[in-house]
Amino acid sequence: MDKNALRESFKKDWEKHYKVASLLERGYSRQQCNKCSRFFWSVQARELCSDPSCIGYRFIGKKMAAKPLGYVETWKKIEEYFKKTGHASVEPYPTVARWRDDLYFTIASINDFQPYVVSGELEPQANPVIVPQPCIRFSDISNVGVTGRHYTNFVMVGQLAFNNKKTGDFYWKDEAIMHDLGYLKHLGIDEKHLVFLEDVWVGGGNYGPCIEYFADGLELGNCVFMQYEVLPDGKGRELSTKVIDMGAGLERLAWITHGSPISYDLVFGPAVEKMQKKSGIKVDDKLFLHYAKLSGSLNTDEVEDMGKEKSSIASKLGLSVDEMDATFSPLHALYACADHLKTILFTSTDGMLPSNSGGGYNLRMILRRTFGFDEEYSMGIDYSQVLEAHANHLKELFPKLKEGVGTAGAIVEEERKKYLAGKEKGKGKVASLLSRGKPISIEDLKKLYESDGIPVELVAEIAKEKGVKVGIPENFYSLMKKEDEAGPAHEHKVDVEGHEKTKTLFYDGVEEFDAKVLAVKGKYVILDSTAFYPEGGGQIFDIGTLNGHKVRNVQKEKGVILHEVEKADSFKSGLKVHGVVDSERRKQISRHHTSIHLINACTREVLGGHIWQGGSYKDEKKAQIDLTHYKKITDSELEEIEKRANNYVLSDLPIKTEVLGRMEAEGRYGFRLYQGGAVPGKELRVVSIGSIDHQACGGTHNYNRSTKELGYIKIVKREGVQDGLERLVIKCGPAAVEYVQERERLLRDAASSLLVPETQLKDTTMRFFNEWKERGKEIGKLQAILALQISENAIEHAKKDGKKLVEILNAPYTQKLAEEICAKLSAKGFSAAVSNAEGFIVAVAPEGSQTTAVELLKKHGGKGGGSAMFARGKVEKK
Repeated sequence: MDKNALRESFKKDWEKHYKVASLLERGYSRQQCNKCSRFFWSVQARELCSDPSCIGYRFIGKKMAAKPLGYVETWKKIEEYFKKTGHASVEPYPTVARWRDDLYFTIASINDFQPYVVSGELEPQANPVIVPQPCIRFSDISNVGVTGRHYTNFVMVGQLAFNNKKTGDFYWKDEAIMHDLGYLKHLGIDEKHLVFLEDVWVGGGNYGPCIEYFADGLELGNCVFMQYEVLPDGKGRELSTKVIDMGAGLERLAWITHGSPISYDLVFGPAVEKMQKKSGIKVDDKLFLHYAKLSGSLNTDEVEDMGKEKSSIASKLGLSVDEMDATFSPLHALYACADHLKTILFTSTDGMLPSNSGGGYNLRMILRRTFGFDEEYSMGIDYSQVLEAHANHLKELFPKLKEGVGTAGAIVEEERKKYLAGKEKGKGKVASLLSRGKPISIEDLKKLYESDGIPVELVAEIAKEKGVKVGIPENFYSLMKKEDEAGPAHEHKVDVEGHEKTKTLFYDGVEEFDAKVLAVKGKYVILDSTAFYPEGGGQIFDIGTLNGHKVRNVQKEKGVILHEVEKADSFKSGLKVHGVVDSERRKQISRHHTSIHLINACTREVLGGHIWQGGSYKDEKKAQIDLTHYKKITDSELEEIEKRANNYVLSDLPIKTEVLGRMEAEGRYGFRLYQGGAVPGKELRVVSIGSIDHQACGGTHNYNRSTKELGYIKIVKREGVQDGLERLVIKCGPAAVEYVQERERLLRDAASSLLVPETQLKDTTMRFFNEWKERGKEIGKLQAILALQISENAIEHAKKDGKKLVEILNAPYTQKLAEEICAKLSAKGFSAAVSNAEGFIVAVAPEGSQTTAVELLKKHGGKGGGSAMFARGKVEKK
């Protein structure tokens, strides 16, 4: 739906959409801005609206409220007002949106209630509500630290009400705006400063009018009237549940009570104080006050010509652009670093780690940016100290952050090691780009950043040392950020439109059943009911027979279960069939699945609360789980995880599966439920292992009544699958016993081959290895002597024949000896081609030779590659 067209439509029918009694009763009148032409409501006659692009930051340096409030204190005052007026104050959701399949991070307070409450399928936990929801957004990275109002993390004060058939329109536009005016008054903000701007909101298939409210150039909140839904034909209709979705920035509400030059000092508190004290970064107060009133316009997303805008501000300050940048850039960087570290504290506490993909991509980007700023401005940031300061500052509002400080500090340190290693490696690449004699392009900068982790500031610094200027876009980091939304499109296997969902029997332990064929779709048979478990949640499908024919695969599409059966064309609609599931296979798969839940819980106990499942797979032979962790899991940690898991097995903990309403399940067990990602539906199937683990899961855990039934659990392998993700492969029960027996056989056979007892196998193997290594050194020395003799003889013969080319083919040489001979010949100015009996060939051609090494390689039938001076490959045997 086109937002501009919608804006024009609503403007024409403004009385329906924006005429609010609670504004009229207080003397507000509708006016039009002479600059941007938008319509607004104010108690005073005005020529301009209150958008900063029209009036700047007029609130700075003014008394805007009865008294200045602290950051957390501001929330307490807001909560106090709303609780007194019948709103329930609810706990915020995590910053990592694991209950959603379309988002990595929580980006607004309404996310807490999507999709089921907003759609009317579920009742909210209270109505109306107020929530201090921490949000993560990366759309304004380049503005963070500069404009005074932009952050990658912020607290959205959410005021929400849900008007449905049951409640009627009990809390709509008048009530919402009345309470917004009420809480602002409770904060001590004088109403004469307030301006309400008309606008529209579109998102998630819904839309409606909205009213943004400002105070002397600072937007404080946006009250959205979520009233309509977009239909498939592009038209709209009124929602059955109409939602009041007001979101206000806690950072800005605290800032407005101070009227101070910038919000960051107030919001970050002791963290910024410590950083400034250590770095010595400071700006003259009078100059900064003047600059801060103007800097709100330095928004890279809105300003078309940033150079022109900077020049305008600099001239008003009596500075050149370079002088202005030199004065304020270090402070901008310091504030950005404080913001980015706070974001890492929130996200790592909630289980999202920096990486090269998914939600972790943007986290790695802001950390690299932090490390780059730290070096560029010699801040000497004590990262652990800053993280600790953030947690202490917010302990009354978000006490859980204290638990995450240690993990966040370890993650930052690990990322810094990677950054420094990548930077060292990348310096050569920057030098190589500069040697081309061409300007470094934006694409070059992007590639250096993404592939090698080299911040643009470092590229500019290296270039400057070589007398080259690199043009860096002001919005570079905004260009680099990845969208907050995630989730690949669902791949449809078969069109099942018109078919009812299949009745499932597998949760009841049914292994043999009778059913009726509803349809045959190619190789798939659809039944009215089935005991065959379809692949899902990482658990492999069941196999067995249907009327004696093998069932090879089972999948699910929109609740319809598809059975891939051999000779599917022999089945017809209406046919009665008898199904038999391979029960022993299913039981072993179920053991593996429950064991993976147990391993997840034990890993969390050993390594910390940042451990979350990033993927899993379970079949009858093994199971694996991918876990979020910032470095390689050590052998001693693996041993401890395995030991704990088996102790829980021996403890005979009960395994319980229950179906709960979504709200009840979340209230009882929290968001750890969503280990496997988003789970659709109003109800959740919750699997509990004693009190140590609770997960929303659709697997066949009903086969296991206690941990004792899982049998012995063995971790057989760990591997790093990608940055920030560690994979553990396990076996349990009979599969684990078979694995251990196989390893014991290998151990016995190895000891027997060396004619030593198993207890002496390690020492004997090490002795053989050391002896082999010493012999290798001796062989290397002899090889060097041999290479020298062969090359000298070859040179002598070549000189006699008046040649500068030596060719030694099909010689009984090792690959290393052939390379050493060529190296010595090249050093003496001779071209050469040397091959051995196995077909390996190496060619060299010193500078100034008549031919190249690659040409020599091809001349002798070698397939490979190299450069003009050195090439190697393989001669194909005919």
